[in-house]
Amino acid sequence: MKTEDLIYRSIYIITEYYQGNLEPFFESISDDVLWIGPAQGQQIQGRDAVIQTWKREKHSLTFTMDDIKTLCISPHSHVKEILLHYGIYTHYPSGNTDLHDQRLHYTWRRKRVKTDAGWENRFEIVMLHISNSQQYDSRDVIYPVHYEQVAARSLIPVRPERYMTVKATDMIIRRVAASHILYIEKVKGSAKLRIHTEKGSFTVNGRLSEYKEKYRGLFVRTHESYLLNPAHVRGIRRFLVILSDGTELPVPEKKYTGIKKLLLQENLRV
Repeated sequence: MKTEDLIYRSIYIITEYYQGNLEPFFESISDDVLWIGPAQGQQIQGRDAVIQTWKREKHSLTFTMDDIKTLCISPHSHVKEILLHYGIYTHYPSGNTDLHDQRLHYTWRRKRVKTDAGWENRFEIVMLHISNSQQYDSRDVIYPVHYEQVAARSLIPVRPERYMTVKATDMIIRRVAASHILYIEKVKGSAKLRIHTEKGSFTVNGRLSEYKEKYRGLFVRTHESYLLNPAHVRGIRRFLVILSDGTELPVPEKKYTGIKKLLLQENLRV
């Protein structure tokens, strides 16, 4: 299995996990797996122990995942270390919601197994470490000199329903909620695109037409160089569209009337 496939598998396991489907997790762990949770003293070793522990778990919590950023290193040809970094919203029956900045570290090990078709290599999880990162002050370097813990409840008004999982040109695979994307921009003189989100931007290979077709219904093409998310349009004036972050994107004069009509049909306040 290629490294990229393992990253996608890692993302799939955790996204299914938070939707209540534990089977991909159980199917991927080794007999001697070590699970380390975010709370003090949370350690479980062995596949049977992990499965039995989860079967005893009963709760009424629900979860919403934020965007995922991934990193991977290969210290050995038989080992892949994959780190997922994401926000997780925990919804309580009381109506409260907590937001945690979470890091999930997988250690995948390649193992040779015998099947009906003969011997084959497959990767399995030998360690899974979950940790919550604390708030960080930009004045600090390593230690939280200026850190002050503030107990607060975070609310998420809308749970994203569609995601884009893309491989950026920096080789980092990202899973991004479509609702967080402001617009996609064609990089001049190349076959690359710049995806602008509420949390920053990154570059991918591809064409605007491919993204418009693949994510049909999510974007409007207002210019040969831009796809925009109509949910983030806050205004339109002569030959310009204004987005929620203040960005102004050009609209060709010949297409202005048609695009304005299209955006109005999206029930925008323009």
